[in-house]
Amino acid sequence: MPTFDQIVHAKALQIGKLAVRSTTAAGSGHPSTALSLAHIITILMYQQMRWDPENPQHHGADRLMLSEGHAVPIVYAACADIGVSIYLHGKAKIMDEHDLLTLRDIHSPVDGHPNPQCGFPFFDAATGSLGQGLSVSAGLAAAAKVDHHGKLIYCIIGDGESREGQIWEAMDFIAEQKLTSVVAIFNCNEIAQSDYVAPAQTADALAAKAEAFGWKPVIVDGHNPTAIVNALKQRTEAMVAGRPLAIIAKTVKGWGAASQQGLGHHGTPVTEKDLPNVLAELDRTGEDLGVSKVAPADTERMLRVHPPLHPTAHRHATKAPTLKEAAEKHKLTEALYTKKKLSPRRAFGLALDALGSSNPNVVGLDADVKNSTYSIDFAKNHPTHFFECRIAEQNMVSAAAGMAAGGKIPFVSTFGKFIVRGYDQLEMALIGGSNIKLVGTHTGVTLAADGPSQMALVDVAFTRALSHAKDHRGNPAITVLTPCDGPSTYNMVLEMAEWPSAVYLRALRADTTVIYPETETFPFGQFKVLKKGAGKGKKLTIATNGYLIHTVLKIAKDLEAAGVDLTLVDAYCLPFNVEELLKLAEGGPVLVVEDNYTGGLGSEIAEIAAKTGKVKVDSMYVQNFPKSGKTPEDVLAYVHLSDADILAKAKALVG
Repeated sequence: MPTFDQIVHAKALQIGKLAVRSTTAAGSGHPSTALSLAHIITILMYQQMRWDPENPQHHGADRLMLSEGHAVPIVYAACADIGVSIYLHGKAKIMDEHDLLTLRDIHSPVDGHPNPQCGFPFFDAATGSLGQGLSVSAGLAAAAKVDHHGKLIYCIIGDGESREGQIWEAMDFIAEQKLTSVVAIFNCNEIAQSDYVAPAQTADALAAKAEAFGWKPVIVDGHNPTAIVNALKQRTEAMVAGRPLAIIAKTVKGWGAASQQGLGHHGTPVTEKDLPNVLAELDRTGEDLGVSKVAPADTERMLRVHPPLHPTAHRHATKAPTLKEAAEKHKLTEALYTKKKLSPRRAFGLALDALGSSNPNVVGLDADVKNSTYSIDFAKNHPTHFFECRIAEQNMVSAAAGMAAGGKIPFVSTFGKFIVRGYDQLEMALIGGSNIKLVGTHTGVTLAADGPSQMALVDVAFTRALSHAKDHRGNPAITVLTPCDGPSTYNMVLEMAEWPSAVYLRALRADTTVIYPETETFPFGQFKVLKKGAGKGKKLTIATNGYLIHTVLKIAKDLEAAGVDLTLVDAYCLPFNVEELLKLAEGGPVLVVEDNYTGGLGSEIAEIAAKTGKVKVDSMYVQNFPKSGKTPEDVLAYVHLSDADILAKAKALVG
């Protein structure tokens, strides 16, 4: 009777050969990296994980995160062998070898790197931009923790990839939060893309780092099945001590085929000519390991996929408190109704706390600025649903993507300027279809005293670019919101929780005058007309949002006194119905005023206007680097967006 090790060797060789064949058929891919993981994938997917191949997104199933996404052919090979449910042209089917051999084809769900939105729901997130998978795993574990669910999350990380700082942000976060359901597996094959890994990425060095970060490290031979299983068993002991388990697996890149080992084989598929020789090498390795003794019945007996645990019941949301009720709870009625001033960031805090009371699926994440973003209210009142991510924004954004994949509605808050650090992570989350909600506070130059290192000014152009891509739901991949007062912020945040796709909201720091009634709604993709021209004088439409709404309202009487027939539009949403705005503006020019660098609202309107040529569009935006100032008005003047600047530009535009 064959041993357990021989049975695993046989399966590892079987799926290893499938992985090699798939990359040869594709003409691209990473067969040598795939072979280095053949045993680990066999142990996880055929023996250790509790999951349902026919329903790979089962909420109670253990998860496998492939942070080194280029190794995905070995996972695809296992999925084809097991028969995982995938979607081809929108219809569910059981994956087979034919599907595997369509790897990287434009019509295939078997994409070049993991991506659930291509029709491969086994994965929870798009990976391949290295360093992000462990953070997503942390988010999946955090969501399971909120649900009191015991599923495990296995994350495979490349040794070269472990140079990424985000890996250690995630290691720190997971250890601090005691997310012991995460098992990190470092694939230490010692070869990166163009060279050997640095001494700091060797197995011993990674084990020492993991120990220092509060994990229990175990170094194993990544091609010894029994050793791998024994290492995985140590998770229970580590969990009792409150330490996550890190397996440091010493592997061979190109295992089983000597011709595919050493430098020069990363991302290089085997040619059709060389394929028979490489497959023969793998067969000879099998002979050396005694796999000829293994019969199908032995494999069926020893390698069996276990069904997932039953998930907790879905909890439904109730109606959120109104702004008035929230203001009363936090003793802000005087500010809202007497002084009629409330900062948008404060209104965000009120709304997030209100959602915490009404929607059990909402979770909050902040990066050590919760007392400035006002997510602190949520943290105090809903501590089991709040995660302090500290000053590690990249990990925070990716962890939020994991929480969304785990069925949560994550609200991520920090200064808008600091979200810049997570732009790659945001784009990857959107590629994977993540329903995350970003809130950047202290946006624009009106932050004033803290200066440009704290001001979000490129955020609009970046997120607007992504907003013009459609997600798998047919919505903008991300919707960008810029409220101008407390009521608009509060109600937009409530609407964000209901919207099924990603949203980025820019919340001002300054107290702003209340403009909208507390019951006003803000449909995505629309705009508001705050002031409609009377049809007398020279027609001008000003489109703006945020703080500059208040600036334009201040100069409205001066414009009207100069014979300008002014229409003021609050373009609070990107993208929005620009065609409708241009119809409204016909007969006069449009002046766009925005508190950010170019590429935002002005570009949004001008690109559509250019198609018709009926309406002239001119823009005012931040054209020089700002600096500190004692008041918002000081800095607006410094960047040529003062009351006087806008007034002069408006008059010149209408002649």
